Amino acid sequence: MEWRKNRIAIGAVLFIVLLGLTLWAVTSRNRQPQSSGEIPSIELDKDTITTLEVTRPQKEGKERVVLANVDGAWRVIDPVDAVADQSNVESALNRLGDLKIARVVATRPENYARLQVDDTSAVQVIVKSGEETLAELMVGKYGDGMTMVRIDDRIEVFGAAGSLRYAFDRELKAWRDRKVVSVDAADVQSIRYENANGIFHFQREGEGWTAVEGQKAMGSFDPKQVAGRLSTAARLTASDFAPEDTSAARAGLTEPKATVTMTLAEDPNPIVLKLGANTDEEHELYLRRHDNPTIYVISKYLGDRLQPDAAAFETPAAPPSPPPAMPTAPPGGQQQPQLPPEVMRQLQEQIRAQQQQQQQQQQQR
Repeated sequence: MEWRKNRIAIGAVLFIVLLGLTLWAVTSRNRQPQSSGEIPSIELDKDTITTLEVTRPQKEGKERVVLANVDGAWRVIDPVDAVADQSNVESALNRLGDLKIARVVATRPENYARLQVDDTSAVQVIVKSGEETLAELMVGKYGDGMTMVRIDDRIEVFGAAGSLRYAFDRELKAWRDRKVVSVDAADVQSIRYENANGIFHFQREGEGWTAVEGQKAMGSFDPKQVAGRLSTAARLTASDFAPEDTSAARAGLTEPKATVTMTLAEDPNPIVLKLGANTDEEHELYLRRHDNPTIYVISKYLGDRLQPDAAAFETPAAPPSPPPAMPTAPPGGQQQPQLPPEVMRQLQEQIRAQQQQQQQQQQQR
């Protein structure tokens, strides 16, 4: 038969095919990253870190924030240029400086999604010193006292001691400095509120306050109420920032509905806060400090505190007197009604008469 005549040729072809498949399998296996099983020693000196690039997953897409040390102070440089929240950056740097790898948790990519260190779920942190990349981390979930981490191009998933992810999994506004005003209330010498409710201007006198404007509208001026309102303005922190394309006119700041002006001791430049329109959320409103182009978003509660009326500076009404105490009920029982004395006497006489009648009946028997 024909196949018998060509069996040598067919065998040669099959041998070549099998050899090719074997070489392909070996080559493919060699291409896969292999686990060494060794625990890496990673040491990051937070004082040498100059740039942090953090990419966090969101419901739609990812959010990338780049922070850089500029002239000794940390700033957000992408996607906006703004002062960074120094405490949040310091927290991230401390976690990097304390990073310790405890053990190998997994050695196969099939485990990445479960441990949240895959490209979809992980928080990616790139740490640089100048142009040099010190480390690239894929930070996953926390469990059993460890945070799951992939390091650089290593295939393994490692367990880093302690909680790590919280320090990096922050939205953009949390990386920015949201402090609008941060001064000591004791340094404020005067504060002036101007809004639809009127003008109320107060000047410090020793440890107290006196009204310069607006006192006629008050029933009974209470200096303590000034100190309480001042604490809000002196330590004002925003909840968010307006979108970058929000204009002053859109935010209602070209014609603000209220202003708050504070003067400080030994500082000729007053602090002026301007309150604008409500945001689309309605329970928030826009605010800007006169010497800062940033448009902040504050809560309605803070907005109301910055727009007081005359009653806000009056002596609070005394609380209503508590109701009179009810008579104490006898132990183990309910409160018994009180009877008039003459009724009590009549009952006692009836009881005695009944007792005497019973005694007489017993004697007759």
